[in-house]
Amino acid sequence: MLDLSAGARNIGLRPAALSFLPPANPMIRTLLLALVLPFTLQAKDLTLKISGLPREIQVSLPGNFNPAKKHPTLFYYHGTGGRPTTSIMRMQAGSEDWIIVGMTYRESGQFQLSPESFAAERKIYHTVRKIVTEKHGADPARIYAAGFSKGGWYTNLLLQAEPTLAGGIILGAGHFHIAPGAMKKYGSKKPVHIGIGRKDGSYPLALKALLHHRKLGGKVSFEVWQTLGHDYPRSGSESIKQWLGLQAQSAELLTPIVVKEFPKMLAKAKSLKPFEQWDRLREIKAMPLFELTSKSWQAEFQKSLSALEATPAVATEAMLLSKHRRLLHQEITNNTLDSLKKVNFAYIDLFGKHPKTRQGKLLEEDFKRTEAMLKNIKVTPAPKRTPTEVPTGPVPKRRIPLNPLIR
Repeated sequence: MLDLSAGARNIGLRPAALSFLPPANPMIRTLLLALVLPFTLQAKDLTLKISGLPREIQVSLPGNFNPAKKHPTLFYYHGTGGRPTTSIMRMQAGSEDWIIVGMTYRESGQFQLSPESFAAERKIYHTVRKIVTEKHGADPARIYAAGFSKGGWYTNLLLQAEPTLAGGIILGAGHFHIAPGAMKKYGSKKPVHIGIGRKDGSYPLALKALLHHRKLGGKVSFEVWQTLGHDYPRSGSESIKQWLGLQAQSAELLTPIVVKEFPKMLAKAKSLKPFEQWDRLREIKAMPLFELTSKSWQAEFQKSLSALEATPAVATEAMLLSKHRRLLHQEITNNTLDSLKKVNFAYIDLFGKHPKTRQGKLLEEDFKRTEAMLKNIKVTPAPKRTPTEVPTGPVPKRRIPLNPLIR
């Protein structure tokens, strides 16, 4: 007998969902099995030798690979010091449907962004893309990029400039630079998922990526791993698995499952202690499949969340979270030295009023982070003007020249 419980917990769906599927609909049954069964890695692996790269590209074909069909494909870029791998994303995607491509870079170490280096990396991407679409069944309309740390920063750049990408996943990274040749707007609602540890120094820049890709016209989901720093959940992420399922299958097929299972997730969350329940409800609300629930159910869900946030056990933390978010928004949208100083003070001031709260500890960390940024900023005094010198226009505020947090 198959034990469905582990896979069901991973995706937030229960094995009971199988009961409503008609046996005569194998396509929907295959979809649901992919969502609830424990992931078994039965994919076929191969390698590609690409000129100009120090290591071979890894390619993992799905267990249900059919050369007569086109499959969604995910290009995964590793972090600094890593090597091409398909295992991280294969664990998230499961053994079916997806082709996973483990990419690498022309040069090791931190990515040195310039128009020339970025063009060279994009050329490698197009070379590999051509091979997997022509020879290995990749669907050219469903090519996605993903990466962690250095790979996440690179994915952010690639999404901005590469029209052949259908979407992407940014992990342990965010947005700081506009990519050379960046598009002004996406041609369609490009799906982008961002995952970041709350204690990661790049957390504010992950929020900046959220705003930036929304501005480009992206459809962005944002996932926070509350207890993690610069890392990702080793056991997998519910939201990433849902996001991948949403790209591989149609919303029409997924909706009946979601409508049945999300209320069960809410009911289970209500059995938790107040803080745990609050965390879980916010996680559920941020999940990519949440949007497939009905508007009326979403309204009921929000009532439950708002009622919980009004209770004495959670009210202070909810209030602090709201104020903290406004300060973070100010930090990432007003890039002047004066603004950074004000935010830095506001972090420690709010912490001082609530030092023993969970959110207070995060405020203290953000104070230390911005304090380090201020110490690293070198301000060059402006040359003295003679009395006859007259400014020819408005004097801009001094901007923050460097971000010391980029890995």
